[in-house]
Amino acid sequence: MKKYDFDQVIDRRNTSSYKWDNPMYAGKSMLPMPVADMEFVVADEILEALDKITQHGVLGYSIVPDSLKLLAQKRIQEEYHWTTELDWQVWLPGIVPGITLACDLFSNDARGVLTAIPVYHPFHLIPTWLNRPLLTFPMVEKDGRWTYDFVAFEEALKQKPGVFLFCNPHNPGGTVFNQAEIDRIVALCKQYDCLIISDEIHADLRIHPQSKHICIGQYIEEIPSISFFATSKAFNTAGLGGCVTIIPHQKTREAFIKKTFGYMPMLSRHSIDVMSAAYLHGSNWLSQLLPYLKQNHDYLMDFVNQTSGLDMVPLEATYLAWISYDPTWGDLPERLLENGLHVLRGEQFKGKNFIRLNFACSKTQLQEACQIIASLAH
Repeated sequence: MKKYDFDQVIDRRNTSSYKWDNPMYAGKSMLPMPVADMEFVVADEILEALDKITQHGVLGYSIVPDSLKLLAQKRIQEEYHWTTELDWQVWLPGIVPGITLACDLFSNDARGVLTAIPVYHPFHLIPTWLNRPLLTFPMVEKDGRWTYDFVAFEEALKQKPGVFLFCNPHNPGGTVFNQAEIDRIVALCKQYDCLIISDEIHADLRIHPQSKHICIGQYIEEIPSISFFATSKAFNTAGLGGCVTIIPHQKTREAFIKKTFGYMPMLSRHSIDVMSAAYLHGSNWLSQLLPYLKQNHDYLMDFVNQTSGLDMVPLEATYLAWISYDPTWGDLPERLLENGLHVLRGEQFKGKNFIRLNFACSKTQLQEACQIIASLAH
């Protein structure tokens, strides 16, 4: 069984990298930690799948084979304990386009889009793209983790949104919602007749061993839902796209599929074969990745806890640290950028006085980031 070297530093500059070749870095030495992809070489089997396509030499249109459908069904059953049917599956090139399409279909001017904040920014941008009302309610820190303000959640549901956008595991808070939280969300959405759209792309990135991912879509008798899964985050193939959408409710699924016509392209052979390789052979790579991410997480937590004016709630999943800072630090994201570290400012997620930092990198790169932050401490 191969041992992977996550300490290896890969030079990604001049590769048209969205993360490393940002035009704003021109002429500057920059350590970029904003974009949610990892600094690690992917599993050998994924590279072999890509090489096989290249050697074949033909890049025509592709269909999703039954073998991939069965692999996705098996993973959802074995890893998340949800028994699904193959005809519930809808395959798409990406989750954000799929969520946008679903919001367009199931919300309207009278029944808008509801989401918790802070949250992954497309969740609150999609309603503006569609000219639909955006409804929000706050997350709160409780017992050392981020969760919902359920009183505020119900008040928002009383405004009759058409859809609720659910991010589980949560980005940027790192929460893996537990059974009690899932039950409460389902009950409230059922009570107020609100369809749940669930983004579960980080389900395989649980770095807290006790965390159990629960698919909200398994409660099909309670409330219609649309659930999105992908291998792209966990196996670092985000640039290739590809996802599977699980829609148990037949009429909801048929309406969704019809809406995709003319909007969604077919998946490429590259994305199909890479997803297959991840499902079939990625477990060894992932089993080594997660402890490495946990070590980086703990290193960063120790640093934050020792730095006055910074605070970070431990993550249960993802590699995206959500760090609060005291206003006395000034405009911390801008100050960091001026000193060679690019992070995302909390306002992008509708969170004030926070930064989001991607620690899916070599330990030396994370140490460099902490040194830059420490240099600004007062």
